[in-house]
Amino acid sequence: MTARTALLIGAAGGILSDVARGLADQGHPLVLFDRNEEAVTRLADELAGRTKIEVVVGDITDIPAAEAQLTGIVDRHAPSVLVNGVGGDTRIIGYADLDRSHFDQTHLENVVSTWIAIKVCAPRMVADGYGRIVNFASAGGRTYSHFNNAAYVGAKAAVIGMTKQMAYELAGTGVVVNVVAHGPIATARVAGAFDRRTEESKKDVLSRLPMGRYGTVAEAAGSVLHLCSESAGYSTGSVVDVNGGLYM
Repeated sequence: MTARTALLIGAAGGILSDVARGLADQGHPLVLFDRNEEAVTRLADELAGRTKIEVVVGDITDIPAAEAQLTGIVDRHAPSVLVNGVGGDTRIIGYADLDRSHFDQTHLENVVSTWIAIKVCAPRMVADGYGRIVNFASAGGRTYSHFNNAAYVGAKAAVIGMTKQMAYELAGTGVVVNVVAHGPIATARVAGAFDRRTEESKKDVLSRLPMGRYGTVAEAAGSVLHLCSESAGYSTGSVVDVNGGLYM
Protein backbone atom coordinates (compact mmCIF):
# COMPACT_ATOMS: atom_id res chain seq x y z
CA MET A 1 0.00 0.00 0.00
CA THR A 2 1.30 3.44 -0.96
CA ALA A 3 1.05 6.15 1.68
CA ARG A 4 -1.03 8.95 0.12
CA THR A 5 -1.90 12.32 1.62
CA ALA A 6 -5.59 12.65 2.48
CA LEU A 7 -7.45 15.94 2.87
CA LEU A 8 -10.48 15.65 5.14
CA ILE A 9 -12.98 18.53 5.04
CA GLY A 10 -14.94 18.71 8.29
CA ALA A 11 -12.34 16.43 9.85
CA ALA A 12 -13.52 16.82 13.44
CA GLY A 13 -17.00 15.49 12.66
CA GLY A 14 -18.21 12.26 14.19
CA ILE A 15 -17.80 9.99 11.16
CA LEU A 16 -14.88 11.78 9.55
CA SER A 17 -12.78 11.78 12.73
CA ASP A 18 -13.07 7.99 12.72
CA VAL A 19 -12.06 7.95 9.05
CA ALA A 20 -9.02 10.01 10.05
CA ARG A 21 -8.09 7.42 12.65
CA GLY A 22 -8.38 4.62 10.09
CA LEU A 23 -6.26 6.44 7.51
CA ALA A 24 -3.68 7.32 10.15
CA ASP A 25 -3.44 3.68 11.19
CA GLN A 26 -2.71 2.85 7.54
CA GLY A 27 0.13 5.37 7.52
CA HIS A 28 -1.41 8.04 5.28
CA PRO A 29 -0.38 11.66 5.99
CA LEU A 30 -3.41 13.79 6.82
CA VAL A 31 -4.52 17.37 6.32
CA LEU A 32 -7.37 18.03 8.74
CA PHE A 33 -9.58 20.96 7.67
CA ASP A 34 -12.25 22.15 10.09
CA ARG A 35 -13.65 25.39 11.49
CA ASN A 36 -13.69 24.07 15.06
CA GLU A 37 -10.09 24.76 16.09
CA GLU A 38 -10.38 23.13 19.48
CA ALA A 39 -11.91 19.90 18.18
CA VAL A 40 -9.61 19.50 15.17
CA THR A 41 -6.51 20.26 17.26
CA ARG A 42 -7.59 17.64 19.77
CA LEU A 43 -7.94 15.10 16.95
CA ALA A 44 -4.54 16.05 15.55
CA ASP A 45 -2.94 15.62 18.96
CA GLU A 46 -4.49 12.17 19.22
CA LEU A 47 -3.15 11.10 15.83
CA ALA A 48 0.23 12.83 15.91
CA GLY A 49 2.11 9.70 16.93
CA ARG A 50 0.67 7.67 14.06
CA THR A 51 1.34 9.79 10.97
CA LYS A 52 2.17 13.26 9.67
CA ILE A 53 -0.59 15.75 10.41
CA GLU A 54 -1.34 19.31 9.34
CA VAL A 55 -4.30 21.21 10.78
CA VAL A 56 -6.00 23.88 8.70
CA VAL A 57 -8.62 25.92 10.52
CA GLY A 58 -11.14 27.35 8.10
CA ASP A 59 -14.81 27.55 7.15
CA ILE A 60 -15.44 25.67 3.91
CA THR A 61 -18.67 27.65 3.45
CA ASP A 62 -16.67 30.89 3.17
CA ILE A 63 -16.01 30.08 -0.46
CA PRO A 64 -13.39 32.72 -1.42
CA ALA A 65 -11.34 32.12 1.74
CA ALA A 66 -11.73 28.35 1.47
CA GLU A 67 -10.61 28.35 -2.15
CA ALA A 68 -7.44 30.20 -1.19
CA GLN A 69 -6.76 27.81 1.71
CA LEU A 70 -7.39 24.76 -0.45
CA THR A 71 -5.08 26.08 -3.17
CA GLY A 72 -2.33 26.38 -0.57
CA ILE A 73 -2.97 22.83 0.64
CA VAL A 74 -2.74 21.47 -2.91
CA ASP A 75 0.50 23.40 -3.50
CA ARG A 76 2.05 22.06 -0.28
CA HIS A 77 0.75 18.50 -0.18
CA ALA A 78 -0.89 17.49 -3.51
CA PRO A 79 -3.46 15.32 -1.69
CA SER A 80 -4.44 12.13 -3.49
CA VAL A 81 -7.51 11.53 -1.29
CA LEU A 82 -10.28 14.05 -0.63
CA VAL A 83 -13.23 13.42 1.67
CA ASN A 84 -15.99 16.03 1.87
CA GLY A 85 -17.75 15.46 5.18
CA VAL A 86 -19.52 18.76 5.90
CA GLY A 87 -23.25 19.34 6.03
CA GLY A 88 -25.16 17.34 8.64
CA ASP A 89 -28.56 18.41 9.96
CA THR A 90 -30.79 16.90 12.65
CA ARG A 91 -33.62 19.45 12.47
CA ILE A 92 -37.09 18.10 11.75
CA ILE A 93 -38.91 21.00 10.07
CA GLY A 94 -42.10 20.60 8.06
CA TYR A 95 -42.11 21.95 4.51
CA ALA A 96 -44.52 24.77 5.42
CA ASP A 97 -42.19 26.00 8.16
CA LEU A 98 -39.10 26.17 5.98
CA ASP A 99 -38.00 29.45 4.45
CA ARG A 100 -35.53 30.49 1.79
CA SER A 101 -32.69 30.78 4.29
CA HIS A 102 -32.91 27.06 5.12
CA PHE A 103 -32.41 26.16 1.46
CA ASP A 104 -29.64 28.70 0.92
CA GLN A 105 -27.68 27.54 3.95
CA THR A 106 -27.96 23.79 3.43
CA HIS A 107 -27.13 24.13 -0.28
CA LEU A 108 -24.04 26.14 0.63
CA GLU A 109 -22.96 23.66 3.31
CA ASN A 110 -23.51 20.53 1.25
CA VAL A 111 -23.34 21.30 -2.45
CA VAL A 112 -21.26 24.43 -2.95
CA SER A 113 -18.65 23.47 -0.34
CA THR A 114 -18.23 20.04 -1.93
CA TRP A 115 -17.90 21.58 -5.37
CA ILE A 116 -15.20 24.07 -4.37
CA ALA A 117 -13.06 21.39 -2.75
CA ILE A 118 -13.23 19.19 -5.83
CA LYS A 119 -12.69 22.13 -8.19
CA VAL A 120 -9.41 22.98 -6.44
CA CYS A 121 -8.13 19.47 -5.70
CA ALA A 122 -9.14 17.36 -8.71
CA PRO A 123 -6.96 19.03 -11.38
CA ARG A 124 -3.80 18.14 -9.44
CA MET A 125 -5.07 14.59 -8.97
CA VAL A 126 -5.66 14.36 -12.72
CA ALA A 127 -2.15 15.63 -13.40
CA ASP A 128 -0.79 12.97 -11.02
CA GLY A 129 -2.98 10.25 -12.56
CA TYR A 130 -4.51 9.18 -9.24
CA GLY A 131 -7.27 10.37 -6.94
CA ARG A 132 -9.96 9.17 -4.58
CA ILE A 133 -12.80 11.60 -3.85
CA VAL A 134 -15.57 10.65 -1.42
CA ASN A 135 -18.57 12.89 -0.80
CA PHE A 136 -21.08 12.61 2.03
CA ALA A 137 -24.76 12.47 1.14
CA SER A 138 -27.54 10.88 3.17
CA ALA A 139 -30.06 8.08 2.94
CA GLY A 140 -32.62 10.87 2.86
CA GLY A 141 -31.09 12.20 -0.34
CA ARG A 142 -31.92 8.87 -1.96
CA THR A 143 -35.63 9.13 -1.18
CA TYR A 144 -37.02 10.89 1.95
CA SER A 145 -36.24 11.16 5.65
CA HIS A 146 -37.93 10.67 8.99
CA PHE A 147 -35.10 12.59 10.63
CA ASN A 148 -34.51 15.83 8.68
CA ASN A 149 -36.28 18.29 6.41
CA ALA A 150 -36.91 18.97 2.74
CA ALA A 151 -34.13 21.56 2.40
CA TYR A 152 -31.55 19.10 3.73
CA VAL A 153 -32.88 16.15 1.73
CA GLY A 154 -32.87 18.26 -1.44
CA ALA A 155 -29.27 19.32 -0.88
CA LYS A 156 -28.11 15.77 -0.27
CA ALA A 157 -29.91 14.62 -3.43
CA ALA A 158 -27.99 17.34 -5.28
CA VAL A 159 -24.70 16.03 -3.85
CA ILE A 160 -25.53 12.61 -5.29
CA GLY A 161 -26.31 14.04 -8.72
CA MET A 162 -23.22 16.24 -8.71
CA THR A 163 -21.05 13.29 -7.70
CA LYS A 164 -22.31 11.23 -10.62
CA GLN A 165 -21.65 14.03 -13.09
CA MET A 166 -18.15 14.69 -11.78
CA ALA A 167 -17.40 10.96 -11.82
CA TYR A 168 -18.42 10.86 -15.49
CA GLU A 169 -16.23 13.85 -16.34
CA LEU A 170 -13.21 12.40 -14.52
CA ALA A 171 -13.59 8.79 -15.66
CA GLY A 172 -10.42 7.51 -17.26
CA THR A 173 -8.13 10.02 -15.56
CA GLY A 174 -7.28 7.83 -12.58
CA VAL A 175 -9.53 9.94 -10.36
CA VAL A 176 -12.72 8.31 -9.08
CA VAL A 177 -15.56 10.10 -7.31
CA ASN A 178 -18.08 8.33 -5.11
CA VAL A 179 -20.65 9.21 -2.50
CA VAL A 180 -21.73 7.56 0.75
CA ALA A 181 -25.37 7.82 1.76
CA HIS A 182 -25.45 7.21 5.49
CA GLY A 183 -28.66 6.44 7.29
CA PRO A 184 -29.07 7.24 10.99
CA ILE A 185 -25.59 6.87 12.52
CA ALA A 186 -25.05 7.31 16.26
CA THR A 187 -22.60 10.21 16.15
CA ALA A 188 -22.57 12.39 19.26
CA ARG A 189 -24.86 14.92 17.57
CA VAL A 190 -27.36 12.37 16.27
CA ALA A 191 -27.34 10.39 19.50
CA GLY A 192 -27.93 13.62 21.40
CA ALA A 193 -30.94 14.47 19.23
CA PHE A 194 -32.27 10.95 19.81
CA ASP A 195 -31.83 11.26 23.58
CA ARG A 196 -33.91 14.45 23.59
CA ARG A 197 -36.90 12.58 22.18
CA THR A 198 -39.66 11.25 24.39
CA GLU A 199 -39.66 7.53 25.14
CA GLU A 200 -42.65 7.09 22.86
CA SER A 201 -40.86 8.94 20.06
CA LYS A 202 -37.72 6.83 20.56
CA LYS A 203 -39.72 3.64 20.17
CA ASP A 204 -41.38 5.01 17.04
CA VAL A 205 -38.02 5.92 15.49
CA LEU A 206 -36.45 2.55 16.21
CA SER A 207 -39.52 0.76 14.85
CA ARG A 208 -38.85 2.41 11.47
CA LEU A 209 -35.30 1.01 11.26
CA PRO A 210 -35.14 -2.53 9.84
CA MET A 211 -32.25 -3.45 12.14
CA GLY A 212 -33.92 -1.81 15.11
CA ARG A 213 -30.90 0.37 15.89
CA TYR A 214 -28.74 3.21 14.67
CA GLY A 215 -25.50 2.39 12.88
CA THR A 216 -22.22 2.86 14.69
CA VAL A 217 -19.61 5.40 13.72
CA ALA A 218 -17.18 2.58 12.95
CA GLU A 219 -19.70 1.01 10.56
CA ALA A 220 -20.16 4.36 8.82
CA ALA A 221 -16.43 5.01 8.54
CA GLY A 222 -15.70 1.59 7.07
CA SER A 223 -17.42 2.31 3.77
CA VAL A 224 -15.57 5.61 3.44
CA LEU A 225 -12.22 3.98 4.10
CA HIS A 226 -12.86 1.46 1.34
CA LEU A 227 -13.64 4.19 -1.18
CA CYS A 228 -10.42 5.97 -0.16
CA SER A 229 -8.35 2.89 -0.90
CA GLU A 230 -6.38 1.82 -3.97
CA SER A 231 -8.76 -1.13 -4.40
CA ALA A 232 -11.64 1.24 -5.20
CA GLY A 233 -10.14 2.21 -8.56
CA TYR A 234 -12.99 0.79 -10.65
CA SER A 235 -15.76 2.26 -8.50
CA THR A 236 -16.85 5.69 -9.69
CA GLY A 237 -20.17 7.49 -9.59
CA SER A 238 -21.41 4.94 -7.10
CA VAL A 239 -23.72 5.60 -4.15
CA VAL A 240 -22.83 3.42 -1.19
CA ASP A 241 -25.80 3.01 1.13
CA VAL A 242 -25.00 2.50 4.81
CA ASN A 243 -28.48 2.41 6.24
CA GLY A 244 -29.22 -0.95 7.86
CA GLY A 245 -31.87 -1.70 5.22
CA LEU A 246 -33.71 1.61 5.57
CA TYR A 247 -35.65 2.65 2.43
CA MET A 248 -34.70 -0.52 0.58
